[in-house]
Amino acid sequence: MKNLNLILVSSLIVAVLTSCQSMPYQPYARDVKKKPNQNGIIALKAVHREEDRQKATSMMATNCGPAKVNVIEEGEVVIGQESTTNSNTSRNAGSHGTQVGSFLGMPVVSGGMDPSESTSNQNSDR
Repeated sequence: MKNLNLILVSSLIVAVLTSCQSMPYQPYARDVKKKPNQNGIIALKAVHREEDRQKATSMMATNCGPAKVNVIEEGEVVIGQESTTNSNTSRNAGSHGTQVGSFLGMPVVSGGMDPSESTSNQNSDR
C-alpha cells in the first residue's frame, strides 16, 4: 500500500512537470491604435521573439487588407512615467497697527503687517 502511494505521487509529479514543459509559446503583439484600412500602431515587448514579429505582421496585413504593408518607424517608447506638480500660494492681507504717537505731524504706528504673497512649487518625475 505504501509503495502504491509512492508510485502515484511520483507519477503525478512527473505528469505535472512534463505538461509544463510542453506548453507552446504564445506570441505577443497588440493593437495600440488602429484606423481600419489606413494605419495603426502595434506594440511588442522590448525583448521579443520572431513569433511575436510574425503575429504583428499578420495583424498589419489584416488591418491593411490588399494594400502593401509599409513599416514607417520602429523604436522604443517610455511607458509607466508619472509626473506630479504641486503649487501652493499663501496670501496675507496684512493688519493695521496701533498708533503710538506722532512725529512731525505724521502718525507713528506699531505692530502693523504689510500685505504679502508667497508661492512654492514642487515637481517630481518618476
